[in-house]
Amino acid sequence: MSIDPAKALIDVDEATRRLRVSRATLYAYVSRGLIRSERQAENGRAHLYALADIERLVWRKTRARKPAGAAATALSWGLPVLETGVSQIERGMLSYRGRPIGEFAEEASLEEVAALLWGVSDEPFSEARFDPAGVAGWTQLVALLETESPVDRAIALMALMRRVAWARQLSAVPGLNEAKLVQALGCAATGLALDTRLPMHEAFAQAWNAPDAADVIRRILVCSADHELNTSAFTARVVASTDVDCCTVLVSALTAFCGYEHTGVIGLSRALLAAARRGVDLDALIDEAQAGEKPLAGFYHRLYPDGDPRAAMVLSRCRIIPEAPRLIDTVERRTGLRPNIDIALVIAEAGYGLPVGAAEAMFATGRSVGWIAHAAEQRASGIRIRPRASHATLAPD
Repeated sequence: MSIDPAKALIDVDEATRRLRVSRATLYAYVSRGLIRSERQAENGRAHLYALADIERLVWRKTRARKPAGAAATALSWGLPVLETGVSQIERGMLSYRGRPIGEFAEEASLEEVAALLWGVSDEPFSEARFDPAGVAGWTQLVALLETESPVDRAIALMALMRRVAWARQLSAVPGLNEAKLVQALGCAATGLALDTRLPMHEAFAQAWNAPDAADVIRRILVCSADHELNTSAFTARVVASTDVDCCTVLVSALTAFCGYEHTGVIGLSRALLAAARRGVDLDALIDEAQAGEKPLAGFYHRLYPDGDPRAAMVLSRCRIIPEAPRLIDTVERRTGLRPNIDIALVIAEAGYGLPVGAAEAMFATGRSVGWIAHAAEQRASGIRIRPRASHATLAPD
């Protein structure tokens, strides 16, 4: 039986197959609280089991019995491969430096979160004052990249920044160089000359002429700041371990960020919401999406079996277009899946009439704070990330 990894629940046969245990052992795991279960809607006597809990038990068994096998699977949602104090996801909750993200979502700015994750004061942001006019060629490149996606534009402009301006702008003030890079990335992703005298969320709202969106933009930036060892953060750490500068780290992380798992899913979530706005039959739309090779975009995250808290924190204070609740309710009714941060971003984009691509621009700018924190932590460890590979022997023809 083939199970989509984005599905939260699996049946008893698939659960016992994955665990390689009897039904009696599975039921014992449930009674001990190791695996969550719920009654199947179509058959009240049958139960479904939380895939995330089952995968966690499989990993523990693998680690205990076959260390080599654990290492081989660690790079794909497997066992932890690096220690970090930047952020943690545990029992469905995200924390920054040990503090629940909810503490920051209500009032904190991205600058305050950066100060915490970087271990500095938030003063560098008020002193950074990045000005695109100070980077030779910036304005011309923005014009050439006008129709490009926010992340592609950011990659090109940050590469330009690295080449012509970064080395000349270095400061000894802790956090000042990094603050300037975050501001630069915000300007690059939007293609606009943001007023960097303002906090980033106010600067975005002003540039998009959407003052009433400022608080939701703040929430998005804060909730996007870091997410443990995701693909782009891992890329940032690998590159930082080779002793390159922070601007190069950001260019590398952005390159990883532009793939399917980040901006690709946001784009598909936007398309899903647009289809709902056009009045497309949602049941048919969900059936079509689930029949494809990729999971349903914008819904479910395997680290949050009970729902993505970041999405909840954004949507709870967001102006929401009428079609969004209908889409969310239909998906949950049909699949049991709940919204994640990707669909929350595009709902906010639509609700405030922000330009297409604003979701990616906000997400990348917020996440740059975490990339910088991971890079600094990796450098401080003195460890160069250089894993070994096992040799794949080819069978003779």
